[in-house]
Amino acid sequence: MSKYVENVSSSMQDKAMIRNVSIISHVDHGKTTLSDHLLQAGGLISQTMAGTARALDYLDEEQKRGITIKTANISLVYQHNNISHLINLVDTPGHVDFSGMVSQALRLVDGAIIIVDAVEQIMAQTESVIRQAMGECLRPILFINKIDRLINELKLPKKEIEVRINNIVQMVNELINQYAHAQFRERWKVKFDNGTVIIGSALNGWAISAYSKNAPLFEEIIKLHLENSSNELKISFPIKESILSSIIENVPNPKDAQKDRYKYITQFIDQKSEKALIDCDDKGPTILCLGKLLYEDNRGLISVVRVFSGIIKSGSVLLNRRTGESSRVQQVCIYKGQSLVKLDSVGAGNIAVLIGVKNVQIGDTIVDKIDEFPNILFKQISYLQESVISRRVEPKKVSDIPKLLKLLDILALIKPNFHHSTDENTGEMKIFGIGELQLEIIIGEIEKSSIKVNVSDPEVTLVEQIEKGVILTKQDQLDLLQITLECKPTTHMEKECIYSDHRDNYLVIENKMGEEVNDLLKTGFRNAILKGPLRGYLVRKLTVIVKEIKEIKLNSIRYEIMIPLVRNAIHEALIEGNVGIYEPIYSFSINTPLHYMGAVLVVIQRSNCDISETKHHVSRTIISGEISVKSSLQIASELRGASEGYAFWQFEFQGYKKIKSNS
Repeated sequence: MSKYVENVSSSMQDKAMIRNVSIISHVDHGKTTLSDHLLQAGGLISQTMAGTARALDYLDEEQKRGITIKTANISLVYQHNNISHLINLVDTPGHVDFSGMVSQALRLVDGAIIIVDAVEQIMAQTESVIRQAMGECLRPILFINKIDRLINELKLPKKEIEVRINNIVQMVNELINQYAHAQFRERWKVKFDNGTVIIGSALNGWAISAYSKNAPLFEEIIKLHLENSSNELKISFPIKESILSSIIENVPNPKDAQKDRYKYITQFIDQKSEKALIDCDDKGPTILCLGKLLYEDNRGLISVVRVFSGIIKSGSVLLNRRTGESSRVQQVCIYKGQSLVKLDSVGAGNIAVLIGVKNVQIGDTIVDKIDEFPNILFKQISYLQESVISRRVEPKKVSDIPKLLKLLDILALIKPNFHHSTDENTGEMKIFGIGELQLEIIIGEIEKSSIKVNVSDPEVTLVEQIEKGVILTKQDQLDLLQITLECKPTTHMEKECIYSDHRDNYLVIENKMGEEVNDLLKTGFRNAILKGPLRGYLVRKLTVIVKEIKEIKLNSIRYEIMIPLVRNAIHEALIEGNVGIYEPIYSFSINTPLHYMGAVLVVIQRSNCDISETKHHVSRTIISGEISVKSSLQIASELRGASEGYAFWQFEFQGYKKIKSNS
């Protein structure tokens, strides 16, 4: 057994010494640079590499683009007050196109380090990740990064730097107050005096918090930077000590965290499971939540899970609560960056990697396969974004079609907010994602698999949506079968539905009708929502309640009768319910130097954007507002040209708006 495995395995035993934490922020605010320093603290990379290695960015695309586009896990052991602590760290993407991966990562952890760039301050994605973290009940720590930029680039005096920092703290606390569950709003506000606010520079390797002994005054910090002596700060106040001390002192251990979290992340739970989660006990029943999926050719599906109770071992037989199917675990591992390290077992309160678990999806509840299995179901992981951009793909070789379909199925399983479709009549294949960057990455993965494809330009996904409720009774063309159903706009999640999808479509059966009938209803429902009655667009936010199915002639509940009847009845109800065509809308945030503001505004106005706010920050201006996704596809190159590459922007899915004319 290696020293690393021995240290990690030993540290897993004492729940009080475990911390599960994720690093979250807006893109390029310093997550992966900070992660390097934490890896160095655990002895996993050298001190000279810390801050520049981007050790958790191991995909070619990440190294090339300089951004994180997947979540990376690592377990490290750190000595704090002469006691070993196990830190299970999850680095996450900051780009909005990969926000679904943030949602997944946050289910696995108990705390979040929120990084904010001192110059850029609170950006669109900062608010999004705070909202996600508060929804998952994660204790926040604020790291205000790039303090050196305030001194070296903006050349701000001490008083203005202090005002800037206090404003960031205040804005973060306002977001915590807005999005946290009521019992945590005051308790979780970040403060300097309890070590939940840290300032520093990840690039230069220094940070200061309430745990820093003999912390320098701001005058001294400014003086050292102006004299090019900031390395003294790195030696006296290494970033790893401030960050890890704050994690250990403020992020709750898994036992304490689960007492608070379980109410907010479970859909339902029995008493036995409730006690198991509160106790976070290795001796309890095995209860896991699947937070992430990966795929490797030689290993197949790789499941990253949070162990909420019990112990998971190689050879364990587990039950998937969603499907009712069971499978055997072949290996139990942990992640060490891009490497998997095999362990004999992983106990409650930890993050584990399982190989061999079959037919799973992200968010699945997995438990012991025993007669009286734990009656618990975790809430589905919620995503803030929707797949509103599509591209048509066509293999250059017809023989590659089966291989491409298999790859797309795998990618749809492991990539949040990504899916694909094939037209039954034409065979045309489409891929759908949050934004252009996500689809670029997907296309790159297709080509890495030696499948050459022709790809169309990006297209916007329009949808059809009902506006008012309708109750309708309809018979098939031969008057053999009659169905009564209600179609209405979706207003909430239907827990008792027999079918749902990521577009908030729900199928509900009012009276039990048997599995065979349910399967026919599901097929008819899917046919109806995949091609709406107006333009054949996808249907969104539709709840269908089947009230009655009446056989006018016996034995008429058959595939060839039922499927068209269900589809036609739903389409007729949609027409009566004033179905309309809706287009997706982004909120935007454009950050530009002041002297490019005029040119940038011209581009915005030409693109029919609605500007809601303009903020001036010393040398830059941030313009916020609303833009149609269609317009956003054209604006990027124009903004780049108007600002000579100095402006940067972020789009975030806001919702849908009805297109005024359907002509």
